[in-house]
Amino acid sequence: MEAKERKKFSIVQWIVERSSGRFRTKFMLVASFGVLIALASSAGTALYNVTRLEQEASAEVYGGLARANDEYLENYIETTALRLDLLFEQTFSELRMTASMLQTLIDNPDAAEAIGTLPDKSSFFKDDFEVDPNGKWTQNKPGEQSVMSVWHYMLEKDGSIKPEILKDVKKNAIFDLFGPAIVKNGSEKLQVYYVGPKERPIMRLTPWLEMAQTFDRLYPGHTDKNFWDSFFPGIYEGWQRWLKDPSSKPVPKTDVTGYPPYIDAATGGNIVTFFHPLWTKDRADCAGAVAIDITLDQAVALIRHVHIKSTGFAFMSMSDTNVLAINSDGEKVLGIGTRDGQNEGVKEVKRLLSQSQYPEVAKIAMPSSEKPVFHRVSIQRAPGEPATPYVVVLRRLPGMNFYRGEKPIGMEYWVLGFVVPESELFSTVHSAQRAIQSTAGNILGQQIIVVVLSLFAVLVGIAWVARRITANLVDLSEAAHRLMNKDYSMRVNIDSQDEIGRLGMTFNAMASDIERYTTNLEELVSERTMALEKANEEISELNAKLAQENIRLGAELNVARQLQLMVLPAPSELQEIPGLDIAGYMAPADEVGGDYYDVLSSDGLVKIGIGDVTGHGLESGVLMLMVQTAVRTLLASNERDPKKFLSIVNKVIYQNIQRIRSDKNLSLTLLDYSDGQLQLTGQHEDLIIVRKDGTLDRVETMGLGLPIGIDLDISDFIGSIEVKLEPGDVVTLFSDGITEAEDSSEEQYGIDRLCQVISRNHERTSREIKDAIIEDVLAHVGYNKIHDDITVLVIKRV
Repeated sequence: MEAKERKKFSIVQWIVERSSGRFRTKFMLVASFGVLIALASSAGTALYNVTRLEQEASAEVYGGLARANDEYLENYIETTALRLDLLFEQTFSELRMTASMLQTLIDNPDAAEAIGTLPDKSSFFKDDFEVDPNGKWTQNKPGEQSVMSVWHYMLEKDGSIKPEILKDVKKNAIFDLFGPAIVKNGSEKLQVYYVGPKERPIMRLTPWLEMAQTFDRLYPGHTDKNFWDSFFPGIYEGWQRWLKDPSSKPVPKTDVTGYPPYIDAATGGNIVTFFHPLWTKDRADCAGAVAIDITLDQAVALIRHVHIKSTGFAFMSMSDTNVLAINSDGEKVLGIGTRDGQNEGVKEVKRLLSQSQYPEVAKIAMPSSEKPVFHRVSIQRAPGEPATPYVVVLRRLPGMNFYRGEKPIGMEYWVLGFVVPESELFSTVHSAQRAIQSTAGNILGQQIIVVVLSLFAVLVGIAWVARRITANLVDLSEAAHRLMNKDYSMRVNIDSQDEIGRLGMTFNAMASDIERYTTNLEELVSERTMALEKANEEISELNAKLAQENIRLGAELNVARQLQLMVLPAPSELQEIPGLDIAGYMAPADEVGGDYYDVLSSDGLVKIGIGDVTGHGLESGVLMLMVQTAVRTLLASNERDPKKFLSIVNKVIYQNIQRIRSDKNLSLTLLDYSDGQLQLTGQHEDLIIVRKDGTLDRVETMGLGLPIGIDLDISDFIGSIEVKLEPGDVVTLFSDGITEAEDSSEEQYGIDRLCQVISRNHERTSREIKDAIIEDVLAHVGYNKIHDDITVLVIKRV
């Protein structure tokens, strides 16, 4: 407490010592300093409160607007998702209606046969075919309601359509009646078409276009395989699998099956196709499919009308981050481009967020539910430019059946996303923060003016008061100066009744005493000098005796230290142990340490011990020697049971501790090694094992016993663990002086750092591993004092 008080007034003392010699000046300086501290504290408190108010107000405004923005974006994306869902559901509904009409014909063969006669009765339904010059297909001529293509494997050698195929061609001529109406009405569609079963994959598409010619140009060799295998390999088999195993259908309530965006052979544009399979009358097999193609531009049109602040935009992607719909500005912001997929069949369009040129965009995870998910990403467009933060909101749409190449038909979720610059969302916050900062600056300026004026007024008042109360002190100062010049007759006349008046009376009494004692001062000095000389002689004799005692105690401690080090196993002794490469190190914190380690060999058994006596110094060193003696004696008596061995050592040490009335105890672990088996007994620090392949294990010993010397019988608490050692494995034992060694900032070395050093050096010899550990510990400690004994023992099977 006294040290704190001295430190507290050190600044005042410094001012007093370095000010001019007049007390009045010092008084004014000290008083002014106190006032300045008070005013500075007041100003500092005001500054802190204003700053805190500014921060809290800004945080509250920011938090409120952030919640409002999140709610706005969440409601907006929910509304847009509903519009997209309705758009696709309308398309799916028209696809199901088309499939239902054709399925009705399949389920009613008589009606289908009747419709098959229409081309012979009406030119409206009749197809006028022309044969490909290369013989790869036949196709009806321009001007028809729909294009009908029949591939060469369904033609006769002369190019005419096989009779059984021609019957199917005539039966689906009814497509000319309702196909154009479906395309023109309802949701916006690119084309509607029918493909026959796999054994008769004729294709009729509305509106008419040069379909076969476009196929030849974009997909050379497409007629070398069946239509389904060439363009949509695996999808037909997926539908057949639904009939055999209805549970394999991802979305049980619908047969609509989507296909990833691809380059359409007929139009050359990017489209998305949705199929609806047709079934045989007995529902035993697939009977072809109807399909509707919609362009990506149609989805983009809806997305493009989404306006979020100034430059925010929307996009739609698949669950694999393939973006289906986005505007051109959005592509640039997200750093994505279009490329063709590599799957067999039609050419898929790939535009993946996961392959964005911006790493934070590529890391965006798709949502796992239909609940909106928020992401915040920072996009740096060029090195050296500041990153622009964006808010990304993702909302998953309902799942659908989806075909992906030759894989089984699976579940697909499309994702709607919003992207908006964070600066646009929080522009109001920034304006409010600037206003708050301006107001806070004005308040602080006014506070500084008030402080300066207050300080000036107080200093004027202090100067006036100081002049009034220091007049008597000036008289005392002049009288003291004359007394210093041996004018012992000097007296002061102070009329005040305060402390200064009492000081004047004391001064007069002191002057009288000085005058009275001056005459016999030399005699008094002589008496004191003789007494001091006698005391000095006695002190000199005592110092000489203490020096001799210190030399004797130092010699005894040195002997104890040498004795302690002598009982440790010598390097030559460790080298004689077969099958093991052992190296040890022990450095006491004082002259005598309390750490213990030993390696003993007897009749093929290697007994290894390590312990740590509480504290350090001579008493701990003696207890360490007791342990070494007890262990060596028991080993010589051929005691082989590890638990009994440790129990006897505990009894011996406990009885000795009681005899010498010590409060010491120690942790002790004994290891028995024989033929690659290592048995641990007793409680100490963790055992660190680094295998030959670099794998690190830590064996905890806290459950293998109790500290030695705290109870007479600990046999019920002693446990053992066996560890298998292979050639090249390294075992490290250590005391807590290693892990608790501190650097100048009081950071401990720690067991994790010890494990790292052992792992890096485990392929080296035990001595090199030991040296690496000690070198790293000492480098960590630096010039800081080592407060505990340091012991490490490294054992490596060779």
